[in-house]
Amino acid sequence: MTLLVISDRALKQYLLILTLIFAAAFFMGTLLSAPVMKDASDAFGLVVDSLRGLAGGKLFLYILVHNMIASFLILISGMLVGIIPILSMGANGFFLGVLYRQVAEAVGYSKAALMVLPHGILEIPALLIAASYGLWLGVTVVRRMRGKESIFIRSHMEHAFRRYFVVVFPLLIVAAGIETALILLSH
Repeated sequence: MTLLVISDRALKQYLLILTLIFAAAFFMGTLLSAPVMKDASDAFGLVVDSLRGLAGGKLFLYILVHNMIASFLILISGMLVGIIPILSMGANGFFLGVLYRQVAEAVGYSKAALMVLPHGILEIPALLIAASYGLWLGVTVVRRMRGKESIFIRSHMEHAFRRYFVVVFPLLIVAAGIETALILLSH
């Protein structure tokens, strides 16, 4: 079997695991007490405030570069036995849950879903795919250390990088465009 077939089949289980972690963390974020929610909301507010002064093209590039760096670091950090991709997806789900609950308390749950969903419709799947490849690389490193993997790690890394640029990167470009448009329309 080729590396492509093996990794793409294996990726599904990592994608499922990380999606479940993301969803559980999202749910936990919606259950937070008010003081913890306020701290998370204040941190998010700082990020939003830093974006307010950016014009369309600069805003798009900022969002794209930020998401590219974050997703690429998640993928590469998977080499550290896959811990960072797991923690990253948990943190992303948690903070999105906090944001969703805060918006829902202000405008209602249905309207909050319509406001939050477009921001993550492509960005979250892109991050989950990058994290899945990172987790796959981490498991491969562990298997290699135990002598259960014979293919060189470099081959796995090259495959993951190719898939990043073919799948994740295009999703991030479109996601940055959507997010830029939504931010600009909201002002």
